[in-house]
Amino acid sequence: MERGRRVRIIDSPQAASDLFAPLFAGLRRERLCVAYLNATSVLLDVRIHDGTEKGAIDFPVRAIIADAFALDSAALVLAHNHPSGDPAPTDSDIETTRLLARTARPLDIAVRDHLIFGGGRVLSFRERGLL
Repeated sequence: MERGRRVRIIDSPQAASDLFAPLFAGLRRERLCVAYLNATSVLLDVRIHDGTEKGAIDFPVRAIIADAFALDSAALVLAHNHPSGDPAPTDSDIETTRLLARTARPLDIAVRDHLIFGGGRVLSFRERGLL
């Protein structure tokens, strides 16, 4: 480990929210962020995928899995924002998150949570029983 580098543990929805919240401040388009963690919940890296001008966000399952392998990640925490202000997950949010979890599971990569930020609120898939 590099000298002076602070170890950050992401082991709860609150820890994930604290990590991701600054990455969504003031955004008017959707953004997807993925935190890559090791087996003991130490943050390895965060990758950002920005949405288009029309607001759509790409959910690059293949790239997320490839990054997990490249980083030797054991777990993922996802987060994205809803510029509309409503953090309720869409059917597409739920479907795509579950697809990623099903794809990652046999590769020994856990999808621990997916947070949606909107209107000053945060929704956790894990806390809502959606994952």
